[in-house]
Amino acid sequence: MNKAIQLIRSLVRSTGYDVKRHIPGERGVDPFQDMCFFLQGVKNPTIFDVGANIGQSVDGFKKIFPGSAIHSFEPSPAIYAKLNEHCNGLEGVKTWNAGVGSREGALPFLENSVSVMSSFLAPSKTCWGKIEKTTDVKVITLDSFAHEQNIEYIHILKSDTQGYDFEVFKGAEGLMRQNKIGMLYFEFIFSDQYKDLPPFDEVFRFLSERNFVLVSIYKAHIQRNILSWTDMLFINVDYHQRFQQTAAASTVKV
Repeated sequence: MNKAIQLIRSLVRSTGYDVKRHIPGERGVDPFQDMCFFLQGVKNPTIFDVGANIGQSVDGFKKIFPGSAIHSFEPSPAIYAKLNEHCNGLEGVKTWNAGVGSREGALPFLENSVSVMSSFLAPSKTCWGKIEKTTDVKVITLDSFAHEQNIEYIHILKSDTQGYDFEVFKGAEGLMRQNKIGMLYFEFIFSDQYKDLPPFDEVFRFLSERNFVLVSIYKAHIQRNILSWTDMLFINVDYHQRFQQTAAASTVKV
């Protein structure tokens, strides 16, 4: 049997893929699976999709949380138009043409020829694409937005803002301190993709001091033979404790 498995693995690897043993319920492999695990029993979670681009994350969230209420934020007017068109008719999805940061106002948004690389931060050595134009865009904070929209709880805050995520978190500090965000799912960039990127230890300390712990680090993306960026999932300590208690009471194995 082992020889057969080795042969199959060799054949699969020759195509550029690999074979990995499937362990049902294994944490730390698929972020969407992990978020689904921690939202057991929550039928209609509220999700904030910051840095929505054209709606890729909306599709992922709606697949596993069909009853979710999603607020998607995209600063670029041109990309927002595509996002709005993509989400038109999707139940429970609202789109907002705004950037998200640590303070309200307006900021220059650097629009890249590769739209997923656009950012409020200037590109640096390992960035790709080129800046085609700079657009002044509206910037909001999540603290103010949640208050204005009467949103009491955010089950998942997803942020993919090309290095600007720390500013997003600073603008949600009030919600964090009140334990009104269940999970944070975001991309962290380690390499020199953008100028003025925050160091990981500063972001980690900020989240730890606001009652979040790390669930897992997901797929590593390598540039120039070193780690460039990866996705991370953090969970609020109070939410996690409640989840553990509920799971234990219902004999769900955690």
